[in-house]
Amino acid sequence: MAGRIFVSYRRAETAPQAGWLSDRLAEHFGRPQVLKDAPPGAAASCDVLLALIGHYWLTPAGPDDAVRLEIESALTRGVQVIPVLVDGARMPAVAELPPSLAGLAQRPPLGLGAASPDLDVSRLVQVLDQSIAQGMAQRQATQAGPARNQPTVTGMAPSWPAALPAQPPPAQPAPAQPAPAQPAPAQPAPVQPGHSGPAQTRPMPPGRRLRPRTIALAACGAVAAAIVAFIAIPGSKPASSPSSSASSHHDSSPKTAPSPTPSAPARVLVADDFSTGKIGWVDDYHQTAGAYTGTGAYRLGVTGANGLSELARPSSAAHGLSGATPLNLDVTVDVRKLSGAPQGYGYGIALRSDGSGDVYAFLVMDHAVAIQKWVDGGARVTGLPAPVSTSALHPGAADRLRAVCQTAADGMSVHLELWLNGQKMVDYTDRDHPYTKGYMGLYVETISDASSTAAAEFDNFTAAQVRG
Repeated sequence: MAGRIFVSYRRAETAPQAGWLSDRLAEHFGRPQVLKDAPPGAAASCDVLLALIGHYWLTPAGPDDAVRLEIESALTRGVQVIPVLVDGARMPAVAELPPSLAGLAQRPPLGLGAASPDLDVSRLVQVLDQSIAQGMAQRQATQAGPARNQPTVTGMAPSWPAALPAQPPPAQPAPAQPAPAQPAPAQPAPVQPGHSGPAQTRPMPPGRRLRPRTIALAACGAVAAAIVAFIAIPGSKPASSPSSSASSHHDSSPKTAPSPTPSAPARVLVADDFSTGKIGWVDDYHQTAGAYTGTGAYRLGVTGANGLSELARPSSAAHGLSGATPLNLDVTVDVRKLSGAPQGYGYGIALRSDGSGDVYAFLVMDHAVAIQKWVDGGARVTGLPAPVSTSALHPGAADRLRAVCQTAADGMSVHLELWLNGQKMVDYTDRDHPYTKGYMGLYVETISDASSTAAAEFDNFTAAQVRG
């Protein structure tokens, strides 16, 4: 089927997903019909623009943001714009959009995630087939002489099942003369929400605390023939993809119960590449446990057994992040293992620590990842959520770890997510006396019976506030 598709994305955030999606679309539509890394002006000559939206698109990218220019160009020329939310990113509200894109806020998006990428692409291809077919049929009708009261090209919208609750299509006005018949697309099967993480590994043995722990987020315009159409917005902030400039191509578990997906970060509160000591990372109980490397990283280690741990907090961070905070946070960091006994270590991010052992620990372990909830003053770890085995770790190199912690239901529950290298691995809601505030920090622990040393190196730390 003819019809060109423009893939708009931010290299600093969604480059891997954009490349993979472009290859899949090229298999169906043909390589010449799929444009990626093209000048922004090329978007206006395409039939559809796919706007890949990650968790950090709302971060300002400047007046010359290529993503915004691409989308504005497409909208101005009546090109259908379909937002594609990557890995659970959310749609911005009207007030968060630039004026030129504010009218797009009613458009429901499609999704693309690590849980079911092939199913997501299959649904997207069905939407594109229908959208392009309807656009071509409408153009033919226009060239032949549009019937009175017949919607224009920019008023068309295909009737695929949207990601948001479906709305009944408005009745179409009866045309004065028959329009060319449009192909009747097959309706794709609805995508069921949720995420199935990798297979679980065996539960971690509960550890003993020998001393207190150290504090240390598709189609075009208004609907005339079917349902509401779609939206797209610019904005960017590096997440789990390699970083570059701020333009689109010039800029890359087990669930125990259904739980809400956190909103995208509203703003970045702390960002540290550890090239200086301005954030003041410190282990209050054992200041020698952590240290700046002098090469743009921070090292933290602990020696002991049975759940001994160290936590380094950002003592000079603003927004209250140096102390116990109730803020909902989305935290990312690059972390590399330096030492650890087989099945005897954990390292990563600590959130909501009370300073005496109780904490949510988001950990990389030996061939696994886990969210641990330590209770009873750090005396033991609860059985839920269970660790998740994975082969996605990079031995000898850094992995991108992301921790999300969001209070819900007026403090009666806390939603937790752990992501590894851009893939959600653990998604869990704690409803058993959840922790609603506490210290944030870098974290290492030993979990073996025999004494050993666990150490890790941290870099590129970011903490953003999540709007509930």
